[in-house]
Amino acid sequence: MTGESKYLRARDIARLSGVSIRTARRWIAKRILASGKIGGARLVARSELERLLSPPPYVDDEDPRGQDE
Repeated sequence: MTGESKYLRARDIARLSGVSIRTARRWIAKRILASGKIGGARLVARSELERLLSPPPYVDDEDPRGQDE
């Protein structure tokens, strides 16, 4: 197969994220990563792994609401 697959198996998740296969399977079992079962194989969309590994959005701690100026 050439190019990057749109869907990943647990071993691919482990390789790309630097965790063990056991951890990748745990993420799937605990539904930390959404997955689907196709022909006996549990697959995760590449975008789902990217979502998990991306940093959280920036939140500005300074909230001007309720402050007297």
